[in-house]
Amino acid sequence: MRILHVGNIANNAYNNAKFLRRKGLEADVLCYDYRHIMAQPEWEDAAFEGQPDEFQPQWEQLDLGTFRRPAWFIQDELFPQVRCRKQWFRGQFRLERMLTQPSFWMRVWSQYLKCVATDSKPRPHFMDVFPVYSGRKRFEQWFEGYDLIQAYATEPIHAWMFGRGRPYVAFEHGTMREIPFEDSARGRLLTLAYREASKVLITNPDVITAAQRLGLKNFQFVPHPVDETKYRPRPTALRDLLVNRHQTDLILFAPSRHNWELKGNDRLLRAFASLVSAVSRRAVLILCDWGQEVDRSRRLADDLGMTSQVVWTPPLNKMKLIEYYNAADVVLDQFTIGTFGTVTPEAMACGKPAVLYFDRAVHEWCYSEMPPVISAKSEDEIFERLVEVSEDPGRRSAIGHASREWIVKHHGWELVADRQIGLYRELLQR
Repeated sequence: MRILHVGNIANNAYNNAKFLRRKGLEADVLCYDYRHIMAQPEWEDAAFEGQPDEFQPQWEQLDLGTFRRPAWFIQDELFPQVRCRKQWFRGQFRLERMLTQPSFWMRVWSQYLKCVATDSKPRPHFMDVFPVYSGRKRFEQWFEGYDLIQAYATEPIHAWMFGRGRPYVAFEHGTMREIPFEDSARGRLLTLAYREASKVLITNPDVITAAQRLGLKNFQFVPHPVDETKYRPRPTALRDLLVNRHQTDLILFAPSRHNWELKGNDRLLRAFASLVSAVSRRAVLILCDWGQEVDRSRRLADDLGMTSQVVWTPPLNKMKLIEYYNAADVVLDQFTIGTFGTVTPEAMACGKPAVLYFDRAVHEWCYSEMPPVISAKSEDEIFERLVEVSEDPGRRSAIGHASREWIVKHHGWELVADRQIGLYRELLQR
């Protein structure tokens, strides 16, 4: 059984393939035209100092210790032959291909007819298909020799178009919330690809409403890939360093990116300002300097007079992130959508209490036992939960212990791998 995982946002494909390989499967990852640091194996598994360029990291310039990128992680480019050429206008290379390959239009037309022959609505337009089809040969080369494709984010589009009848699994990790409902080429094509997939794996429980809205019947829940053997409680010298540097005895850590609508960072900052005013203990809030609205968060922290109590770090590679989880008393995640991404299970695996907005009703379809998280949504609720948990170390410890146990039972790497392996066997035996 040979499985190709395509697309590697947030290293989800890399982690899944790593888990599957522990189970003896031949699982490879294809990451093309995307070199963001958080989609690189080095970011996940190498311990290093320094901050590489966010979009074009030069790993050879850093001391990665004993880590070596695995051969099964394929970093490639869709059109390597034009990488060094200057593009004079948008669409230049596609136009060249059209003019130099007379049969190109006919093949695009054939693919378009295949799209409209499905029952998917709204139906894709001809010009939706045209730009995607230009990568056909490259994808067919990449897919050759694999029994099944697991496609992440918008990659199910390519798996459907160029998989030559191979079964494919569409891996949803936040991409179903809005993209399929866009009035755009990727919206129409992704909707079709979800509907035609052999199976859709949902990692965000709240998107079941989107799946139902799309009329999907072919979906199954699988938790986010988190390795609880790596994310675990451990001593760290960072705790004493932070306590001494900031003269504090309460460390709050919120590593989520800054996107106020999705994460509710503004609510957290205001709640923290209220906490500092209400309790006599010295507290610091550690934030990561990344996201679309990080400057806005910085301004709000300054306006609230929290300049000395809010500590900023650059984006943290995962080995450093584990140190910060273990140094913190409480980890805070997101406060708007009612579920969690990777921050909460990573923190829970490290034995830390997590505060976020958690809507139990959203999770009843996929969890038999609810996680022992601390739920808060509004600014006042976040403040109240922070006061409660900050004043009771025993409660923090008990929640942290229960959190670790819940992760191992309901979110462990073996559970994630076994669910996928069972699914692959089912699909390949059809």
